[in-house]
Amino acid sequence: MNKAPPPPEMPDVTDTGTIIGTIKPLAAPLEPAPILAPSEDKPLNNDDGGGDAMDVDGEAVESVDEEDALATVEKLRGDDLSSRVEAARKLVTVAIALGPQRTRDELLPFLSDGVDDDDEVLEAVASSLGKLVPYVGGREYAASLLQPLELLLAVEETVVRDKAAASAVIVSECTNDSDYAKEFVGMIGRLATKEWFTARISACGLIPVAFSKMNPELRKTHLEHFANLCRDDAPMVRRIASRNLGKLLYTVVETMGPAALHEEE
Repeated sequence: MNKAPPPPEMPDVTDTGTIIGTIKPLAAPLEPAPILAPSEDKPLNNDDGGGDAMDVDGEAVESVDEEDALATVEKLRGDDLSSRVEAARKLVTVAIALGPQRTRDELLPFLSDGVDDDDEVLEAVASSLGKLVPYVGGREYAASLLQPLELLLAVEETVVRDKAAASAVIVSECTNDSDYAKEFVGMIGRLATKEWFTARISACGLIPVAFSKMNPELRKTHLEHFANLCRDDAPMVRRIASRNLGKLLYTVVETMGPAALHEEE
């Protein structure tokens, strides 16, 4: 049986909570960032040349040793904006040189501590985080990338939030079922209820993405979150919720069947 095509984009309305209300569904505080310092072990990169290029996700990435990686991190601390942007775009090479454990234990907390940087830097960081799954230890540790992404999903600049959302979805697709529900869906729930409206805007776009993989209890909770977002005090939140309403309704029908759209007592 052919699936019905997705519905057209919903009109830009300001109060759609009553529509969602008819659907009947069938983190710890951040610690101070550690100071990255050279390891007592030998550099993880054993190439004598130290500057050979390697291919990562179809992109040529310069191979660096640990000393060069830490120098790149130092650029992120510097005053020159262009150098910080360049360094943020090289997080993959930094992670390769540091290794999975040091990337998780040192680099990611360092990045989480720097979310007050310029938007250009944050945009580069947000994009790079989606490429780091193999370099934090793969599927088992992919969820560790969600901590800095959650912070970026709440910043003021729209482009940064969009890049962070795209990376968060990439990361979520690499997690196991347990981490998906606990870490990714849990993050969305926190964003939906944060005081700062930009975080709630991010939740509007992520709830439809994650809905199909939620269990029944989480679906009920996040439909309630979305209904609240449709009635949010902030007009921008209501606007983005209305734009994502069609996607959510389509996913609800695909996942739970058309009957889910009718309230039944």
